[in-house]
Order: sequence, then structure tokens, then C-alpha cells
Amino acid sequence: MLARNHVDAMSRLAASIRVAAFALLTGQLAPAADSSSNRFTPEVAGYLKTFKSGGALTDSSRALTPTETLKHFKLADGLQMEVVSAEPTIRQPLNLHFDERGRLWVVQYLQYPFPAGLKVVKYDQYLRAVFDKVPPPPPNHTKGADRITILESTRGDGVFDRAKDFVSDLNIARSVVCGRGGVWILNPPYLLFYPDKNHDDIPDGPPEVALSGFGLEDTHSGANSLAWGPDGWLYGAHGSTCTADIKGVKFLGQAIWRYHPVTKEFEVFAEGGGNTYSLEFDAHGLAYSGSNYGETRGLHYAQGGAYIKNWGKHGPLINPYSFGWFEHMPSKGFPPRFPQTMIIYEGGAIPAYEGQLIAGMSLVNRVQAAKLIRDTSTWRTEDTEAIVLTDDRWFRPVDTKTGPDGAIYMADWYDSRLSHLDPNDTWDKERGRIYRLSAVGAKPAPSFNLANLSTGELIKNFSHPNKWFRQTALRIFYDRHDAKAVPTLRTLVARETGQVALEAFWAVNASGGFTEEFALGTLNHPNPFVRYWTVRLIGDGKKVSPALEEKLIALARTEADSQVRSQLASSCRRLPAADALPILRELLLRTEDVNDTHLPLLLWWAIESKCGSNRELVLNLFRQPALWQTPIVSKFIVSRLGQRFTAERSEANLVTAAQLLTLAPSAREVDELVRGMEEGLQGDAVKAVPAAMQERVAAIWASRPKTPTLISFASRLGNPDAAAAALEQLADAKSPEPFRKKLVALLAERRVAAAVPVFLELLRKEKSESFQLEVLNHLPRFGDERIPAALLELYPGLSVELRDLARSVLCSRVNWSRRLLEAVSKGALPREQVPVVNLLAIQNHHDARCDELILKHWGNLKQSSEDKNQKLADVRKLLATGTGDIAAGHAIFKQTCATCHTLFGEGGKVGPDLTGYERDNLDFLLPAIVDPSLAIREEFTAFNITTKDDESLTGFLTENQPQSVKLLDTTGHAVVIAREQIASLQATRVSLMPEGLLDGLKEQQIRDLISFLAQKK
Repeated sequence: MLARNHVDAMSRLAASIRVAAFALLTGQLAPAADSSSNRFTPEVAGYLKTFKSGGALTDSSRALTPTETLKHFKLADGLQMEVVSAEPTIRQPLNLHFDERGRLWVVQYLQYPFPAGLKVVKYDQYLRAVFDKVPPPPPNHTKGADRITILESTRGDGVFDRAKDFVSDLNIARSVVCGRGGVWILNPPYLLFYPDKNHDDIPDGPPEVALSGFGLEDTHSGANSLAWGPDGWLYGAHGSTCTADIKGVKFLGQAIWRYHPVTKEFEVFAEGGGNTYSLEFDAHGLAYSGSNYGETRGLHYAQGGAYIKNWGKHGPLINPYSFGWFEHMPSKGFPPRFPQTMIIYEGGAIPAYEGQLIAGMSLVNRVQAAKLIRDTSTWRTEDTEAIVLTDDRWFRPVDTKTGPDGAIYMADWYDSRLSHLDPNDTWDKERGRIYRLSAVGAKPAPSFNLANLSTGELIKNFSHPNKWFRQTALRIFYDRHDAKAVPTLRTLVARETGQVALEAFWAVNASGGFTEEFALGTLNHPNPFVRYWTVRLIGDGKKVSPALEEKLIALARTEADSQVRSQLASSCRRLPAADALPILRELLLRTEDVNDTHLPLLLWWAIESKCGSNRELVLNLFRQPALWQTPIVSKFIVSRLGQRFTAERSEANLVTAAQLLTLAPSAREVDELVRGMEEGLQGDAVKAVPAAMQERVAAIWASRPKTPTLISFASRLGNPDAAAAALEQLADAKSPEPFRKKLVALLAERRVAAAVPVFLELLRKEKSESFQLEVLNHLPRFGDERIPAALLELYPGLSVELRDLARSVLCSRVNWSRRLLEAVSKGALPREQVPVVNLLAIQNHHDARCDELILKHWGNLKQSSEDKNQKLADVRKLLATGTGDIAAGHAIFKQTCATCHTLFGEGGKVGPDLTGYERDNLDFLLPAIVDPSLAIREEFTAFNITTKDDESLTGFLTENQPQSVKLLDTTGHAVVIAREQIASLQATRVSLMPEGLLDGLKEQQIRDLISFLAQKK
């Protein structure tokens, strides 16, 4: 239940505003970011004049004062909200960090969105910028407007009445943490370290460049959210639309990365996710981050994990042989996107939410609480309640932290605009707030300084109910690296069994006491997370002694906790093959993990990491027949092994694939290997097949039923009988339809010319419309002029669905498009039967004759902004003058929308699921229908592919592999295209949802459809 529950904090707020006014008078406030128009080359400036902005843009809504903002919050029972800092002291706050004195460090991101001193020379279709140069690091940089500000409450009332800048004039500063004798600032393209050994809040000198190479292409989405891990590494997140090239490690898009401040190592900890922002470690040291997806509360990142990405926009995974990925944590509850900032609340001061995930959802002006529920070796979430709601559109919680007092602190960007899809700098740079959300009656923490505590006093914090004190005490242990503390800490690890044991374990590592002898003992510790972290640190060391190897093998055999087994799999990826494979063997034998969310793929990735330079050791592992029969190996590993050694078609890999076929203990395993190898071979045939593989293919061909998978496998490896077998089975109406569909795809992909007359005959005589659709979908792969003639002949007798696809096929090649348009000119095909979506596809060919015919028969296709605005006004007026019938609207939805969209569990998966959107908000719903290209979610970006033989395809990239890509069209049909066949692959800013959806509906039908879409269930 929600209630208006406000605190009497106005006097405190007034004090904060007085301090802010003082800051303004004394010049502590930065000037607004440079508003010069000299940010673009003339070419880019011209391009931006026609760029269609989208998303939550600046509007006419009124900004509220901090006092007014408080009045608009609806808080869950038992909570109070206070403004602890606001403009003008703090503006555009992006990132928060509490130091060991309880002071709050704030990144004021005032330079956003344009780096000072740089000029945009190019934008891509996603508005990712290319700049004219790489900015130098401070102190030789072009000064910007960003600043790192320290806030302090001197009166003890919790309101930050003192503010000072640690450093100002920064240029795209995104995150800050203290530690290791100074301050770390993430300032892409750099990670900077400002020494401050005497802790006087004044840098000891110019910053050291710890890392260089974080991308600047998209300043809303780059590197972010520094956080110390319990292992002493400095972690950070990385957003989806920037690149990185750091110390030879290259990646594109979303990731969690880490840097070791002593060894200077940099690595990707885990890859993928949504537009990854925020980073949280729970009490067990597990890593989580927010996302821009809907129907989730974020991600739990396992070490070495690969997670879902937008494959077209953000590129493939770093490892092309991943062959799988993890999804976001499943969520039950409020579905709209997106929970970009999150914490696991373990502050001890708000018992109702202890252990819950707290997500700031800036797009919907909401803070959501959710239970974390163990789900095999990872987690899922179930929403409990919205703990903060408001009707203030400007409320944008972009960062969340637990404070020393156990309260939840939120940085509010405070702007009516949230979308980055507008190159114009219309951001409100005059406002920003920081709130404290706490239990009713809660008091601020008294003053303290953990850095002044002795080792014994620091250890007392390991039992503190607030995780912040435990984490900060641990960070100080790492700062000190005091070997004299090790004996006391080891005794504590041995004596305790709960959280204190884990904290002391981490502190042993911080103090230099993690040795082989110590690890041999802690692998038997009763706390599973002590065992987990022992395995983790051993893996990070990348080598093991014989004694540790023996212990890890035994642990893999007997470990009861799936998260420990998960970490064993992750750590094996980091160990030498000779040490890792015996451990992996024991894990593969564990039958209980076959249905684990993470473990099967983690085990595959560990094995795959040895397949390049240690293939003989991998083969030796699979010389054990019993291993092939285990559930995980049978279900997850065998096919991927086959795919791994055929995806990259070197002679050595193909010989290894042949050896695996020889080692397979039964026909079932041979079939699984063949299935995986066929997958790996998709996209192209092998040009040189080693003799060993030829022999195995011939033996299998002679001994096995001729399934589509075997036919495809043999065909790609040069078997001369495969194509004939495919055509024979295809023509046999008694063959199962799923088999025949696979053969259609194979023959089309291989462009077997003899298949064209067979396909056309099937199209004429086949009774199954589903099969006819499959045949139609693959006809564009052939440049045969018999195809358009046959389609135009058959067109009048086809069903509505077959006609729709037939037109799309005719639009896929320029010559065929001409024939379609000529048929209209001759009166053979009614003009009204060719919708705008087909005409737009034809225009992608940029053919003068086609453009001439379109202009002649249909006029100008593109609606102007004025036309769309008028249409919006007309629809609004129409809706205001009558009511709709939901049942009738349901029927219209099924006819016009359900092919692509799901609503209330009904419909297709091509476009976004509409259930979680603000469908009752006409300001959102109507523009999305009238102008669908206005704001396209990045995971639904369409791609245009033109092949070298002039086929044009449009759809969504569902796979992005080194040898091929897979494209899914709006009918749900998938096509694999070899990369060597692709002439161009480009994302389009045009939605696959056509404009003019409402034009064919009567007025009452429009009311009915909108009533159905806008209803709440």
C-alpha cells in the first residue's frame, strides 16, 4: 500500500539552499557547458537538420522546486524522503560515492553531452559520434564543466551544508571512488588516479593515467559506475554503444570490466547485458548491474559470463565460439523498462526491504523493490512494491547508493528530457537533487572516520549490520596491506562460520595472507561463500600446485552448493588445460546441474578455452566413453564441440572434428556431433576437406538415415550425392513437413539451381500453406527470372498471407521489383494491393525506373512531420467524440498488430511486447502508431542486407557469427547469409512497422483498436 508520507525536512532543506547560495556567490558553481555551435563539421550539421529525434525529449512540463518535488512523492508505508542537496550546489548529479568519513562525493556531469574541444566529424545510424581527435588527459586537456564535489553535513542533521570541489574543469567525468591513497575518476577515454596521500582533499599533483581507451562515441552510454570488488580489483560497468580498446583488450558495448591497481592488469569480467549502468556487490561479493530492458530488474554477472546483447547494434560476443549466452534475471511484476540503477539493500536500517533489490527506474519515474530468489546458481526476482512513485515527469533517479546511516541515497538528474536520441543540447543544466530515503524517524549517522581506526577496531565492523561499513572497512584493509593483521584475521576465518568469516577471509587477501596453505584449509570451510571465494582467488592466480589441484578435483566431485560449482567452472577457464580439465571432468559428471541456469554454458566456455592450443588434451578428455553419456555433456557439450571445430574451417580443426566423430561411442553421439558441425558449417561450404574428414563423412553417409541435418552436413563437406538426396526428399510429399522445410532452407542457402523448378512446382501444388510460405520465403536466394513470372501468374489465386509474402519476395530484387510495378502499370495487379511497406522496400534499391513508377502511381510516400502531426490531432479529436468497443478492438488487433506484437500473452514476438508499455498514455501510444520510426528500441533495430548478387533483405539480426549472420523477418522466417555473400549490411532508422496503420480503418474501428490497446488488466 502506498501513502503520502513526508518528513518535516523543510528547515533542513532551507539550510542546504543557504549553503548552495553561498556556493553561487563564492564562485563554486561551474559555468554551463559550452553551447557553441562549433561542435560539428558542416556535413554533420547538415545531416542533423533532418535527423528524427525520439524518446523522452524535453517538453513543456514545469520543473518543480525541491520543496514542491517532495510533495509529489508517494512513498511506501514506513518510509520518509528528504532532500539533502539540490541546485544550485548540485546540478546534473550522475554518480555517488561515500568515503570513509561518510562524506558524499558527487559527479556533476555538466559537460554532457559534448566533450569540450572536440568536433563531431561523423554520426552513424545510432547517433554514435566519431570525433576529430582523442582528447588529452588532465592537466593538458581542454577544460570542461564537470566537477567532483564533496558534500558534508557539519551539523549532524544529515543535510549536506558544506560543499567543496576535489577537482573541477573535467571533460566527461562519469564516476568516482576513493582508495589506495587517492581518488579514482572515470573520465573516458581515461581512468585517472589523483594521489592524495594526506587526505586533505587536494590532489597531490597531476593525475596518473591508469587506463586509456574507453570510447566516447556515446557519452550517455560509456564506461561508468566504479566500485571496489571484495577481491581488491577496481570494477566498472560499460554501456552498450561505446567501444573500448584497452591494453590490447577490445570489445564493443556492454560489459563489466576490472582493473588491478597493483598489477595493472585489465580484463573483461563478464560481457553483455542491456545498456549496462550501475554496479553492485552484495554481501557475498556477487556482482549485479542494471539494464535498459523491460521485464527484469537487471543482471547477476558470473565471472566469464556472456550475456544477451543487441547483436546487430552492439556486435558479436568477444569469443565467437561462445555458442550461447545468459539472459537477464527473470522478473515477476511491473514489466515496463528500465531499471538502470540498482542496489541490493543490506543496510540494516530499513528491515522491510533488507536483502531486496531496489531499482531506480528513471523512464517511469519510479523506485521499485523486488525480492531476490535463488534460482539454481543464480537469481530471479519478484517485485514487492513501488517504494517511490511520483507524477513529476522530471524525477530521474540515475544512481542509488546505501549510505553509512543505512538510508538509500538517490541522485536525481531532474530533467523532463531523458532520451539521448537527439543531438541538440537541450538538457536542463540548472537542476539536480539528492534524496535520502529512510525509515520514518531514522536519524543521520554520527560523525566518524574509519581511516583512523586500528586493525582491531576495523575488524569490529565485519559484524556491522550495514554492508557499507563492512565494505569500507575492507577497502581500508586493502589500502593498508598490513601483513601484521594476517594472523588475527586467519584465526577469525577459522573460528567463525557466517558473514564475519567471509569478511575476514577477504581481509586476509587484502593483507597479503592468501597463500596455498591457507587456501587448502578454506576449501573445506563450512561457509559456502568462503569456499566460493577461495576458488575465485585461486582461479585469478591462473595456476595451481599439485596439492591444490587434488583438492579442487575433490571439491568438484563433492561440493553441495551450485554457486561454488559455478565458480569452479569459471575458474577452470583461467587455469592451464592440464589442471582445468580433470576438475571439469568431475563437474561434467554432476547430473544435478543439467538444468542449472548458468553451469552448462560456463562448463562449455571453460572447455572451449582449451580447444585452440590444447586440443589434444581436450580429445583425451573425450576418450572416456562414459563422459559422453552424462546429461550435461550429452545435452550441452557434444554438439558445441562439433560446432567449435567446424565454425573455423582450418585443416587442423576439421581433422579434430573427424577425430571426435571417431571417438563418439554410439550413433546418438555421432548424430549430436553432426548436428553441431552442421550448425558450424552454416553459411558456406568448405573449400578444402581433409582426407580424414572425407572418410568419416562417407562412412556416416553410408550408415545413417538421410535426415536433413545429415544431408546439410554432407553437402557442406562436398558430398556429391547430398543435393540429389535433398531434392528427392523434398519432392516426396510423404516426408515430414519439418524435414522438407529444412531442406528448402538448405537448397536455397546453397543456391542449388536445380531446386528452382522444384520450388515453383511445390508452390503450385502443395496444399500446406505453412510449407508454401517456407518455399516463398527462400525464393529470393535465387536470381532466377522464372521466379517473378511464376509469382505474378500465381498471385491472384494465393491466400492473403501468401500474397503478402509473394509481394515481399518480388520486392527483394530490383529486376523483380520492376516487374511488380510494371504489372500495376499494365492493370494486371491492382494498385491498392501494393501497400506502402512494399514500396518503401523497393525504394531501397535506389532504381530510377522503380522510383518513376512509384511516383506515377502512388505519389510521394513519406509523410511530412506536418502530416503526421495533423493525423495525431485528427485521431485525438476522433477519440474525444466517441467510445470504443474493446471486444471489437481485440479482433482488429489480431488482424493488424498481432503478427508482430504480443499483448496480454497473445501475438507474435517480432516486435516489442506491448503489455508493459504506457498504453493508457495517449501521448505515448498515438505517436508510436502514427510515426513508428520516431523511437525504435535498440533491440528492435532493423537491418538491410544487400548480397553480392543484388538480393535485398530486411529484418532483425538474431545471430552475428564470424562466418555468417541470421536475419529474422517480420513473418518470423529466419535466413542464414554467409558473410562472403554480403555486399552491405546496414542498420536502418526506419521501423519495420509501416506508417499509415490507421489509414485503412474506419473511424469507429480506430476507437475500438485504441480502446483495446489502452485497457489495463
